[in-house]
Amino acid sequence: MRSSYDAIVIGSGFGGAVAGCRLAQAGLSVAILERGRRYGRGEFPRNWDNPAQGWLWAAGGGLFDVRPFGAMTIVQGAGWGGGSLIYANVHLRAPQDVFQSGWPAGYSRAALDPYYDLVAWMLDIAPITASSHLGVPPKTQWMKTAAERVGREARLCYPNLAVDFSAPGVAHRNKFDVEQSGCTYCGECDIGCNVLAKNTLDLNYLAIAERRGAATLAQCEAVRIERDGGGYRVIFKNHAAGGAEAAISARAVFLCAGAVNSTELLLRCRDQFGTLPALSARLGERYSGNGDFLAFAFNAAMPFAPSHGPTITTGIVCDRGAGAERVWFIFEEGGYPKEIAGPLQVLNPTGGWLKTIADDALESALRTLARRRIAAGAPPRDDTAVFLAMGRDRANGTLALHPLTRTLEVRWDVASNAALYAAEQQLSIDVAGAMGGTAAFNPLWQRLKRPVSVHNLGGCVMADDAGHGVTDAGGAVFGYPGLYVLDGGALPAATGVNPSHTIAAVAERNIEAAIRKLTGNPAWRAPEAADARPIADPLAGM
Repeated sequence: MRSSYDAIVIGSGFGGAVAGCRLAQAGLSVAILERGRRYGRGEFPRNWDNPAQGWLWAAGGGLFDVRPFGAMTIVQGAGWGGGSLIYANVHLRAPQDVFQSGWPAGYSRAALDPYYDLVAWMLDIAPITASSHLGVPPKTQWMKTAAERVGREARLCYPNLAVDFSAPGVAHRNKFDVEQSGCTYCGECDIGCNVLAKNTLDLNYLAIAERRGAATLAQCEAVRIERDGGGYRVIFKNHAAGGAEAAISARAVFLCAGAVNSTELLLRCRDQFGTLPALSARLGERYSGNGDFLAFAFNAAMPFAPSHGPTITTGIVCDRGAGAERVWFIFEEGGYPKEIAGPLQVLNPTGGWLKTIADDALESALRTLARRRIAAGAPPRDDTAVFLAMGRDRANGTLALHPLTRTLEVRWDVASNAALYAAEQQLSIDVAGAMGGTAAFNPLWQRLKRPVSVHNLGGCVMADDAGHGVTDAGGAVFGYPGLYVLDGGALPAATGVNPSHTIAAVAERNIEAAIRKLTGNPAWRAPEAADARPIADPLAGM
């Protein structure tokens, strides 16, 4: 590790991986900081008897960072590759009308499509089809049938997925000369793919960055940014060295730690440490949970087989109303590992388990149920479906530090987003009924009306001026030349669909402009841009 670089990238998710890759390809010296650890083939946690061991960031730096704020429960990934390690692989483009309100000048679908195409090429995205080696999973067919039964077959789509659909379990080298294997349909996409069938960022963008000389600092968590002459110094904790602090400097810093973490870091630099005091007063505003909603269907009439196939394979678009009354969301089926099937039945409203378990005993009960089912070799329940919806919420939340405790707070107005949540809930009930099952919901929602978000956006939003946002249209922080935000925190509105594709496309757009400025080469482009080709948009015409 050197003491200084041309650029420092904080985070290795969809913004950070893109930034680190392109900066290295441009011949700049770059260091990439990632708070989480690296995971290789077979190294993701599978300790079902103790959910805390290796799983939770708060319990020894595990894979999942779960933060139960009062108004919103937030789930984030922690590891080399960021959220790509635990997301459901879906790559959908935000429809054109998303960019017509709230976005700075220069943004449109037409302007972003070349960058969407570039991301699509880098991540080898494609929908699941009958010609896939293992065919179409039962849950995919079930969703088609359910869509027909509720009169929404014209709104059913098959999203593009960043999954290797080559021969199942057979190791090979991908086009970036990194080892992968074909998808085995094990249903474990959201807990880390141990067969390397997900086209996660460590197998493409980040691999290129390392090959081009980027310094990759895993288990290094940025805790402060401060001015350093004409550039910046980043102070970080080295978790591999017991949390010892160290510092590196660069003339440019690209903050890509995820919407919540990037916003929190800037808030602390402005309000706690005073190292970046001139950050916009809009910092922390326009937070969005992307309308995330979680539901289930228990006791379906036919096997749903949630543990067979990639996590998500289909989506149903719901679009009704107009103007301020418009409700738009996409409703996707989910999946989960077979080991979760037994414990999940605690939520089954017809089983009576939930009624007999006190809230404070829930975690203990889940562990006990898991142990009993695994020990007994009980087959997984195949009649339970998972539904994952996301939509265009009002992006009217706030991230702020508590004035006394300095802990991060999320303020979220459920009431103003109630129409969206109600529509998502109703479609969950309708689809569950079409499957002959019974709908159930995330207990935090059912009891406390507290949403869970895995698609956090905003807080450091792009805008045309500092009076309306934190960065300009290129992600450059107002008042701080050389400091950028290139992750979901910069997106000024909900995408309505899974946002990873848009985060990466915006990062490709903005890192291109930043590199042209840093290198003085106005014609610089990503080397792979010449190979990218337009692909079919599953949402076209919906």
